[in-house]
Amino acid sequence: MPEPMTDAALLERVRSTPAIAKLLTDFDFDVARVAGGPAEPIHLAGGEPLEMVAGDASGGAFMLVGSGDQRPVLYAGSEGEGGLIATSLRDALALIASVSSIHDATAGRWDDDGGAAVLAMLAEADEELREDWPDLDEDRQRLREALALPAGDGLVEALHRLAADETYRPISDAGDRYDSMLP
Repeated sequence: MPEPMTDAALLERVRSTPAIAKLLTDFDFDVARVAGGPAEPIHLAGGEPLEMVAGDASGGAFMLVGSGDQRPVLYAGSEGEGGLIATSLRDALALIASVSSIHDATAGRWDDDGGAAVLAMLAEADEELREDWPDLDEDRQRLREALALPAGDGLVEALHRLAADETYRPISDAGDRYDSMLP
């Protein structure tokens, strides 16, 4: 099995392949939204550099943190909520391809029951999506194959753990710390 692509190579493949970029836009990860930048300038308390790589329909920004071959991915919402969503772009894209939305995936609490309520809500959201998007599952698989993404197993639980990490909570230039994405 070939080594996974670096975040930079993965991002270049997305940007240079219109069919992949379009499919990701359908999953609410739109690389064309980078031109507008995030809703407001933000930074992290530790001063790590942030690079916006995509936006979503609600005005949120997906940002790579730091430097290196594998970089954590931060989400900064337009309503002042944000946090870490994945430890690499590859895992972030796998998550995005696996759930109805990042917002749905963080709407409930991940309890000791293995996140049963969150997973049930996501399954219900998928059923609703399939009513208007009958090729949802096939499109998810096409995206996974095109970018050599793993299945989404365990990524929603990881999202809840990562989003709780205060180290990666965005701070506005006015000094206001963003709210948690979690309830």
